[in-house]
Amino acid sequence: MIFIQPKATDASVHFAAEEYCMNSLGQTQDIFMLWQTDCCAMLGSNQIAQDEIDLHLAEKHGVQVVRRSSGGGTIYTDKGSLLCTIITPFSPGDDAKEMGRTRLAQPIIAALQKMGIHAELKGRNDVLLDGKKISGLAQRLGKNSLCSHCSLLFDTDLSVLEKILIVDEAKIKSKGIASVRSRVTNIREHLPEEYDTTTFKTRLAQALSEVVPLEEYTFSEEELACIEKIRVGKYGNPLWTYRTNSTFTHHCEKRLPLGKVEIYLEITEGSIASCSIRGDFLSIKPIEELELHLVNTAFERDTLCARLSTMDLVPYLGGITAEEFISVIFS
Repeated sequence: MIFIQPKATDASVHFAAEEYCMNSLGQTQDIFMLWQTDCCAMLGSNQIAQDEIDLHLAEKHGVQVVRRSSGGGTIYTDKGSLLCTIITPFSPGDDAKEMGRTRLAQPIIAALQKMGIHAELKGRNDVLLDGKKISGLAQRLGKNSLCSHCSLLFDTDLSVLEKILIVDEAKIKSKGIASVRSRVTNIREHLPEEYDTTTFKTRLAQALSEVVPLEEYTFSEEELACIEKIRVGKYGNPLWTYRTNSTFTHHCEKRLPLGKVEIYLEITEGSIASCSIRGDFLSIKPIEELELHLVNTAFERDTLCARLSTMDLVPYLGGITAEEFISVIFS
């Protein structure tokens, strides 16, 4: 397995490098990447920035805001966090969720186990330590490759996390917890011995190499130029990060067991003229494909059900069913 430890700590470079690897390297071989970032709030692909982040406080605290291409919710990382990515070849019929568990979550958990840190995978995408979250998995699907990635809270400044992230109270209540701060923890607080983030990164890489064979790889200058082009055009572009909804006449939202779904519709003469679907559900394909699938469909329950039945919704809604999706529209 190719092993890359990029030097850049700009999160927009991180996601651009993932995209480059998916398009150029990851269609024929496995790639594992281990990253760190500056202070950063990372939006899920389908979220609305101002609904998830206190943008004024983020600016005040020097927190970069970026949008990734995978689904799920907003996370906060800093120099006390590590980010792990695995990019693997993907063929029709492969189980993306299972691949994320077996190729990313399980090796990381096994590596942590070797370090005396006893984590476990729980729920739809969480890695827990002593019942508290230290990581969450998200995925995105390319043409012939799958990207699965996560962050690891080691010595993250959780006070900044708590200040800048806007918490959905329905989500907190559904998990039976008092606050986002009470839900997460730093690995450092549970170590059998005391050490810093740099040492943790070194030891994690060593432990991972004992779980899966790793071969060091460094991006060439030509590859770095390609990554920078992707970064400038997409992940470093405010139009991507702060994109908003189209005009709408109908707005509805609901928190479902597998995530929040928020739908904006423009209805013209009884049909859907435009559609915007937002939320923290775990999509692995661009939600725009589902949005376009619904355009020009009559705004009527049976017609929408029939339209949705012609498309596999799992890659777009992460397990949320057509019935649940329709229940949001007509809630």
